[in-house]
Amino acid sequence: MIDGAIVPFLSLFTLLAVAVLALISKERTRDRMRDPNAPVSTLAKDGKYGGVAFLLPLEVRARRVEMLRRRVVPLV
Repeated sequence: MIDGAIVPFLSLFTLLAVAVLALISKERTRDRMRDPNAPVSTLAKDGKYGGVAFLLPLEVRARRVEMLRRRVVPLV
């Protein structure tokens, strides 16, 4: 009797765990969308290489990082 009941129990437990993790992830995503200071994704960035900056040659990446550092204004 116990062998026949373990499969439905495990499947329901797995379904519940996936649902809880999905709700937690959804709420974290919404919190991040509401936060104006959250870093934005570069996956959809327009340009020659799109959002895949890691594919840039090393010297181009170094120049790009330096340019971005100059643009950032400290809030203090």
